[in-house]
Amino acid sequence: MRALVLQHDADAPPGLLAEWARARGWSLDVVRLDLGEHPPASLNEHDRLISLGSEESADDDAVRWQATEQRALVEAAHAGVPVLGICFGGQSLARALGGGVRRAARPEIGWRRIGTRVPELIDDGPWLEWHRDEILPPADAEVLARNESGVQAWRLGPHVGLQFHPEVDAAIVAGWIEAFRETTRVPEGLAEETERLMAGDVRERAMRLFDALLTG
Repeated sequence: MRALVLQHDADAPPGLLAEWARARGWSLDVVRLDLGEHPPASLNEHDRLISLGSEESADDDAVRWQATEQRALVEAAHAGVPVLGICFGGQSLARALGGGVRRAARPEIGWRRIGTRVPELIDDGPWLEWHRDEILPPADAEVLARNESGVQAWRLGPHVGLQFHPEVDAAIVAGWIEAFRETTRVPEGLAEETERLMAGDVRERAMRLFDALLTG
């Protein structure tokens, strides 16, 4: 199996998703949109498209690669290639399929419960949240999880959008804390909490989630 991965920032790599892919024998072709790379003209060689997180906003058309992102998501949908969108990717996917994104009334940073409605598919967490925007799913989408901050997971046909970050490991979270500590209200003790949770069952739960969403 082969997946095309859209990466938007240097500090938002596939993380645990790459670990999952190696364990399952998947190939990940990572396209760095932030470096000016472009997806292939055809997705015929890929079984999935995965869009990762970003510090950018999914409705900001001034972002130089935003049109490329939207075009790839629309083309995947037209080609019948299932898409998994994570945080920014989940917002961007919603926009591509007729929904949208807006500033969240309650932004989230930290480990949160997501209010799952399908625990057999997505467990309630805690999952790592790091977002200031909110997903507005397409009108005919099924909401899979929702908490006080808004929609946390949704599905439309074979496509799934997530607001939370199942792909992060401790190093990724530590990098975000360092990069944004001057501009963002990062909860005190988040690095220590992340290390503690990562030593627990976070990795195992992430692997189960990727199994369910990418191979189910």
